[in-house]
Amino acid sequence: MNSGEWLAVAGVLAGLFLGLPLIRLLARRIGASPEVARKSIHVAMGLSCAAFPWVFERALPVWTLAAIATVPLGLIRIFPALRNGVGSALHGIERPSYGEVLFAPAVAAVFSLAKGDAYLYLIPVLILTIADAAGALVGTRWGKRRYGSGEGFKTVEGSIFFCLTAFLCGFLPLYLGCRVDVMHALWIGLILGILAMMAEGISDRGFDNLVLPVGCFFMLQKLLPLEIPSLAGRFVVLGLLLVLVLVGSRWSTLSGGALLGSVLLGYGCAVIADWRFALPPVAVFVCHVVTTRKHCLTGKFDHRLDAVLSHTIACLPWVIATEFGLVPISVALAGVSFAMGAQLSILDTATRTWMPHLVATPVRSVAKGFLVASLPGLVWLWPESVRLLVPVAVALAFMWAVTLLFQKIHSNYSGHVTGLWIIKGLLALAASTPAFFLL
Repeated sequence: MNSGEWLAVAGVLAGLFLGLPLIRLLARRIGASPEVARKSIHVAMGLSCAAFPWVFERALPVWTLAAIATVPLGLIRIFPALRNGVGSALHGIERPSYGEVLFAPAVAAVFSLAKGDAYLYLIPVLILTIADAAGALVGTRWGKRRYGSGEGFKTVEGSIFFCLTAFLCGFLPLYLGCRVDVMHALWIGLILGILAMMAEGISDRGFDNLVLPVGCFFMLQKLLPLEIPSLAGRFVVLGLLLVLVLVGSRWSTLSGGALLGSVLLGYGCAVIADWRFALPPVAVFVCHVVTTRKHCLTGKFDHRLDAVLSHTIACLPWVIATEFGLVPISVALAGVSFAMGAQLSILDTATRTWMPHLVATPVRSVAKGFLVASLPGLVWLWPESVRLLVPVAVALAFMWAVTLLFQKIHSNYSGHVTGLWIIKGLLALAASTPAFFLL
């Protein structure tokens, strides 16, 4: 690096490490809460990082700065003397958080990905900096309605304020900077704000400091080239999925974070591939809500984000394969359909095993999984109905096999519940492989 870059790196570092004790002192003087002190540092770091496109011309100094900043912050986390001293402004909260360690690498990653595009860098950093801090402070001060998120909870009020602030962080730079016209900026801001709110809602332990900037970068990169009808269509899909989940949440056993994760999964399937890919996951969710309502299971189960992770493992590889052109769209749609059918088959058998008054028969569960979860996707492949006969027959056999295998694993499993959900997702993914017969 040249002398100018080293000077800029030194200036940012000096501001960071002089700011930590200064904010700690000010927080004590005014009696600010630990959350206010922590978010003050968060905002100070973020606003200084927002200037990087006008300070650095390449990514190397930013990564150097990230490495130099992350090591001391990691040491502050490790050593109690430092954590309770100069790091008290960062670690004054009771919940565990790795946000300060993830912050700088995430910013450097977005800077590298943006490749000099100030908007693709600035907007994700502003959402990470301002929207995250605003949502956290509003939720801490005025939040009343809580929902489960990971190992902790978040508030509806904080999430709504986060969404509004994230919308402004996207809309104002795009419009005032004349990157796009006002209508494009409006639609992009709305979609980005809602998606960022849901991503923040499912993240805990500070991982939103990584998920938010990187996720917002990729979403913004996808949205900027689109015309208004396409943007409006994506907003409608997002709104419909969100309404479906909010209506069904009354009877669902999923936590608030898991419900938001369900929307993100359905939206990802619809946008990355096409809208038909969202039908099998939506069918599984609707069946879940109908079953929990019918048997009054709300409150008897506590399904967290790992339940959604299981479905993501089962279907997202097919969606990504379509995005990169690795398989034809018909093969991927069949794969998602078979995977969700296997998921529902396993879920139905597991639920019936838990309820003694119901008979758990794998054949019945497989039939239910195929008819309810697989057919909504397969029906769109009707021109290839003859070619589907063999894949469907093999997939049904695979669904039956993985359902029996999961029953066996479940009865002998003694590990963490997340591991069981991961196993279920992998089994459902394996059951979807007969889709390759369409090749």
